[in-house]
Amino acid sequence: MAKPPKLLRYPLDIIDSTTDYMFIEVMKYNPGGQSALPGLASQGESAQSIASSNTNNVFNSFTGSQFFGTDVKQSIILPMPNAIASVNRTGWGESRISSLAGAGLKLSGDLLDVITGRKEQDALAETAKQELEGVRGAFDLLRNDFKSRAQVALVNAAAGTSIQVSDVRGRQSGQIVNQNVELLFNSVSIRPFGFNWDFTPRNDKEAEAVLQMIKTFKKAAAPKRTVGQNGFLSAPDIFRLTYKKGIDNQRYLNKFKMCALTSVGVDYTGSGIHATYESGSPVHYKLNLSFTELEPIYAEDYGDNFDDAGF
Repeated sequence: MAKPPKLLRYPLDIIDSTTDYMFIEVMKYNPGGQSALPGLASQGESAQSIASSNTNNVFNSFTGSQFFGTDVKQSIILPMPNAIASVNRTGWGESRISSLAGAGLKLSGDLLDVITGRKEQDALAETAKQELEGVRGAFDLLRNDFKSRAQVALVNAAAGTSIQVSDVRGRQSGQIVNQNVELLFNSVSIRPFGFNWDFTPRNDKEAEAVLQMIKTFKKAAAPKRTVGQNGFLSAPDIFRLTYKKGIDNQRYLNKFKMCALTSVGVDYTGSGIHATYESGSPVHYKLNLSFTELEPIYAEDYGDNFDDAGF
């Protein structure tokens, strides 16, 4: 059979202005190349030219669009998946710094200021006095800490127990060292998406469309051997996903950034048994696709326009 048409669709019903569907475009992955990596010179490029480049522009090249090509290799129209959901996550975690550690950080910073000439030595002495007064209670607690640790180590070794120093300190004084716990932003996340569809072709044309779609997804998700360089592989294709309503975007549902297809699952016995038409086409397929966006979502991606759901 010849190559599939540039536009594949299932089912073959007419799409009108009220039809909701998913529009998937297969695109060639174009990395930013050496020009997008700070400090890497391409052939013939001098280190001086790199150093004189605009640093902001170099790092801005990592914002996504520089990496992704615009060449659409294949377009696919599918009905809305069986489940539609998106989860946006941002990493936050606990941070603990005791009063003593905080004072040490403050004093070390002031000392560096003295060394670099940004602060007078007398000012450092006054700051140190203030900081030490502020953590005198912590010093009083920690004065007995070494004794407590020695006691705990001896008892645990002799009796096989697992007593904690903090337990002893709490029983002895009713106090613990204030760890100044605070929740801090520490990471970003990349969104995964999972979709599944049921295909029940009603005629030979729809059966061929399903066959071609499945092979298109599998092929696009597979890495490519680099011609003439057997030791290297090129990245698979990437995907642009869009929820549509007629010819317009479905503004009540989330948008997507460019995605990688990380998993293609096909169940050829969707009804639990092997059943085919006379042509050999299964009567019921289940298709499961897992996508992951290539970059995180940033506040700037939403813009100031609130007439759609955004990402």
